[in-house]
Amino acid sequence: MLEFIKDRLDDYNANSFIMDMATASKNLGILEAKINAYQFNSILVPMLHKKEAISSMYIEGTQTTISDVFESEMGSKNQDDKVMIEVHNHTRTLVFGSEYLRVENFTHSFIQKIHALMMDKILSPENEKDRGKYKSSDNRIVNSVGTVVYIPPTHSETKKYMDELISYMNDTMDDIHPLIKAAIIHSQFESIHPFSDGNGRVGRVLVSLYLFKAKVINFPFFYISEAISADKSVYYNMLTDTRKNNYDEWIKYFLKKITAQTTKLIGYIDSLNDLYIKTKAVVQKSINSPKFDAIIECLFTHPVLNADYLADKLSVSHGQAVRYLNILERERVLHGNDRKRGRLFFFVELMDLARGI
Repeated sequence: MLEFIKDRLDDYNANSFIMDMATASKNLGILEAKINAYQFNSILVPMLHKKEAISSMYIEGTQTTISDVFESEMGSKNQDDKVMIEVHNHTRTLVFGSEYLRVENFTHSFIQKIHALMMDKILSPENEKDRGKYKSSDNRIVNSVGTVVYIPPTHSETKKYMDELISYMNDTMDDIHPLIKAAIIHSQFESIHPFSDGNGRVGRVLVSLYLFKAKVINFPFFYISEAISADKSVYYNMLTDTRKNNYDEWIKYFLKKITAQTTKLIGYIDSLNDLYIKTKAVVQKSINSPKFDAIIECLFTHPVLNADYLADKLSVSHGQAVRYLNILERERVLHGNDRKRGRLFFFVELMDLARGI
């Protein structure tokens, strides 16, 4: 039987992960400072949204790449519609969640709304009736070979467990560090398994939204799925372990994943800034146009593009968009494919950076 959080408040020894806590906190502070100083969040944040969606989908068994997503948005790749819907849902959920939590606290209806947004158009027909609602029948967690590894609380117990979890999430007077609370919240949510499907996706989004609400970060730009996806079997084993033992190893694992992901993001922002400066200089030298700033923004927000997309974004003729793209290809900013019609152009340096985060 799953224990309530109130019965496990002392079920960890902070001394066992004090160094991990210090490193994770320091890295988050550095990352936060870089985000605040970065001038081009309209470039940075959408890319991070897409990367988190892709990583979260990978944990659930759906594999796609950042290139696939951008090419599909151009209508040039027969990408599974469900994949594109999941990417869209993920971004929409984070935007909604952050706006809501600026003024409101966590509630049952909010968490159910998060589920409804995340699972829109991707649940099986028999489960669609459960979208945005807690489970109406009991569920169980199985491993990759189908063996039952854990039986969550019954559907009739879900609300009382979620009552306690939500109260814990909203408690700002308990003097527990938000990073420790985020780890415990995620573990407890996944253990309650309140929905018939989508618990992993919702649980990982709630990590970002809780850290945002707790003012650890100023925008829910920090996502943990990318780090978890590197060893997802360890992640599942660690979650299972929290139901049998104390929280120490799970919290250490969680903090190390925060450190790993923040380290990657800090490097990414530095590299992105360097690439922006270099690319801007090349484009400014080769294209003398009042559309210069808009061209730069198009390149950095959509590193796979075609003439139709550029013409629409710049409000110029198709022919003018083609001329801009040809200049950028000549200057080796973009690389075009071999198509004669509907030719795609790739900002390869940015794509390589995005794959690395």
